[in-house]
Amino acid sequence: MAKRGRPKKVKEIKVIEPVKEIEKQDEPPEIVKEPEVKDNSGLADQPYLSIDEAARFLGVNNKCARLWFDHGHLSGTDDRGYIRVSRASILRVKVSKLIVGPVL
Repeated sequence: MAKRGRPKKVKEIKVIEPVKEIEKQDEPPEIVKEPEVKDNSGLADQPYLSIDEAARFLGVNNKCARLWFDHGHLSGTDDRGYIRVSRASILRVKVSKLIVGPVL
């Protein structure tokens, strides 16, 4: 004798339709050029500037800019006392100074 009980559930099988081929485009996709960003910071285009130029741009005295360099807020090179500050670090400090106030 066969067991009687609950009938087994049969899983439904879904029929997947074939994917239609994507039509090939004769023309290449349109290339969107990003707008040129103009640097209106007023800072020279040189990659490194003197500590005096950095201080003048940041609106602080030379001693303060040297302290910022010593503490790592400004990055650059120190060649026998002649400090060259990277332009990127000057702009970074300028932006952070505008957003949160004084650096130190």
